Amino acid sequence: MAGNVSKNARREGAKVILSRWGGPIKMKAVFENGKLRHVAYCEKSGNTARKPKDLM
Repeated sequence: MAGNVSKNARREGAKVILSRWGGPIKMKAVFENGKLRHVAYCEKSGNTARKPKDLM
């Protein structure tokens, strides 16, 4: 981990959230229409949502 990353940007050790389909929920950044958006997606089913709570 780089030394100049803020404490809030560190994502290691985050608890694994499981979706309603039984797969882990991961966050990813998607660049669309000139904006960088973060979306939650289920690794098992491939469903995406705006926030992880929508997949639970």
